[in-house]
Amino acid sequence: MTRPLSSSSWIVGLAIVLVCGGCHSPAEPKGQGPAHEPLRIAAASDLQTVLPILAKRFTEQTKVELTLTFGSSGMLAEQIKAGAPFDVYLAANQSFVQKLAAGGFIQPDSIHPYAQGSLVLAVHRESGGAIESLADLAKPEIKKIALANPETAPYGAAGKQALERSGLWSKLEPKIVQAESVRQALQFVQSGNTEAGLVGRALANLPEIRVVDVEPSLYDPIIQALGIVARTERTKDAGTFTEFVLGDEGQAILKDAGFASPLAGAKAASKAGLLDASRR
Repeated sequence: MTRPLSSSSWIVGLAIVLVCGGCHSPAEPKGQGPAHEPLRIAAASDLQTVLPILAKRFTEQTKVELTLTFGSSGMLAEQIKAGAPFDVYLAANQSFVQKLAAGGFIQPDSIHPYAQGSLVLAVHRESGGAIESLADLAKPEIKKIALANPETAPYGAAGKQALERSGLWSKLEPKIVQAESVRQALQFVQSGNTEAGLVGRALANLPEIRVVDVEPSLYDPIIQALGIVARTERTKDAGTFTEFVLGDEGQAILKDAGFASPLAGAKAASKAGLLDASRR
């Protein structure tokens, strides 16, 4: 059984909100909205470092301000189904976007892969050289391993998959400390509450963290996709934003942050049978 970290400071389902370009009241968008009204972006936690950079460049060029809300892809998907007033959804796994489209919550023709993520083992530097591979997590001196909830967080699902394919899951499960998102899993490692954690590469470039690569064959390709929320009245601005993310500048920013090309990810997933027939 996985067990939560003993701290009570984390609130289940809480999204982290970052407002770019100033604070604004959360009024409902009407039409394309007045210039001061921000476009609302729901984004996977692994984008928390890079998306503010991308958003700043987008706003500089278009004068359209953005509100960024971060959380696990699964929790954000549930919020969209419940009517949360988002305009664009960037998930860490395309399956969440596709399921929302099937339910009428995402515009189907707006779905596009925007990046391929990669899984790494984040190690707190105080652990020294005790952890050099997944197998080292079984050492008795390694007491706790952070992992985002596999049910709602794509990197948590990929981490569990990697441990299962390595034949380590049953041995390591008692050490797992479950986080609500991949960002929270990394914070557990940063704080020293766990010796290591399975997280996304784009989040792990921190001075107190040492990164150990995870063999890509141990988990299915993490193809990250976006889509425009069906109920938005900001379709034009939402389309402009998605075009920026998918365009040369947006893709360059994502690459600099550690993401791979979404085209390579889509090809890999297609070979693995992960894309539905409508997207092949």
